[in-house]
Amino acid sequence: MPPRSLLRLLSGLLFLILATSGFLRAQITTVGANRVTFFTEPNFRGEALTVEAGANLDTLDRVKRSDQRPWTFAISSIRVEGTATARIYSAPGFSGDSLDVSASIADLYATSRGSDGGGTWDRAIASLAVTGPRVTSSPPPVRQDAAPTTVYVVPTPAAPPPPPPRPPPPRYTPRSAEIVVQRAYQEVLVRRADPSGLRHYREILVREGWSERQLIEDLQRSAEARAIKPEDAIARAYRDVLGREPDPSGLAAYRNKWRDGWTQGRIREELRRSQEGRDREVRETITRAYRDLLGREPDPQGYAAYERLLRREGGTERDLRAAIMAGEEYRQRQQKK
Repeated sequence: MPPRSLLRLLSGLLFLILATSGFLRAQITTVGANRVTFFTEPNFRGEALTVEAGANLDTLDRVKRSDQRPWTFAISSIRVEGTATARIYSAPGFSGDSLDVSASIADLYATSRGSDGGGTWDRAIASLAVTGPRVTSSPPPVRQDAAPTTVYVVPTPAAPPPPPPRPPPPRYTPRSAEIVVQRAYQEVLVRRADPSGLRHYREILVREGWSERQLIEDLQRSAEARAIKPEDAIARAYRDVLGREPDPSGLAAYRNKWRDGWTQGRIREELRRSQEGRDREVRETITRAYRDLLGREPDPQGYAAYERLLRREGGTERDLRAAIMAGEEYRQRQQKK
C-alpha cells in the first residue's frame, strides 16, 4: 500500500476510535467549572440539567427532558459547583416564591417555601438564574447532549432537537368535557371542580383539544395541588380505602411514587386493588347488604357463602343483593312489614 494511502487509513482509524470512545463528544459538551446542576431525583440522581454561571432560564417549559416533558416542576435536588450560585423561582418569568442557593441541596423536600402554606421546594421550580463569573456576554442556547440523561446549557450555539409529532387532539362536546374535568379533579385534588375551574378547563378541552393527561398534569402544577403534603394525602387514602393508618413501609413506598408524579386517585386505586383492599371491599359489601335487606350483621355461614359468590364466581353487589332477596329470611321480613 502507498505511504500516503496508509496515512489516510491510519488517520481515519484514529478518528473513529476517538469518536466511539466519547473523547470528541466530551470536548464538544465541556462546560465551565462554575455551574449548578439540577436533578429530577433526590441525592443528585435521575436526569440532570447543568446551567453555567451567567445563564438565565425565564421558563423551564422550553427545556425538555429525555422523554420530551419539560423541566418545569421536575427538580428534586441541586448541586452547586465552583463559585456559582443560583436563584430559583416557583413561577415562570422569575416570579413567585424565590430562594437563593449557594450550597448543594440533596433533597428539596426538606426545604420549605414560606409563602405557600407549608409547601416545599421539591418539584416546585419553574424558572431560575445562575450567577458567577460569566462565560459569554450573549444568552446561552439550549442543546441536548449525546448522553440521553443529561441536558446542558452551554455557550456554543446549537439548535434544539425537533419535538416529536403530536397525535391528533381528542374532540369533546361540552358534556363529555365536563365529565373529564370532574374526573381529573377527583384524580388530583379528590374533590369536585368548582364552577370557575370547570368552565376554564371545559373551554380548553373543547377549543384547544387537550387530552385528559394534559389536564391532569396542569392540575398537578396548580398551587392547590403543590401545597398538598404527600404524607397527609397518603394517610387520608389509607383511612378512606383500608380504614387504617399507613404502615411505615407503605408510606415510604407511596411517597416515592408521589415523587414520580402519581396522583391521589392513582394511589387510592392501587390500594383498592391490593389484597387488603379487596378483602375490605368484599367485607363491607356483604355487611352493607345484610344491614340494608335483613337488618342485621352477617352470620359466619352466610358470609362464607356470599364471599364465595363475590370472589370465586365473579358476582357483583347486585348479584349478592338479588341472592339475599330470593331467600326465605328476606321474604318473611317483608311479610311482617
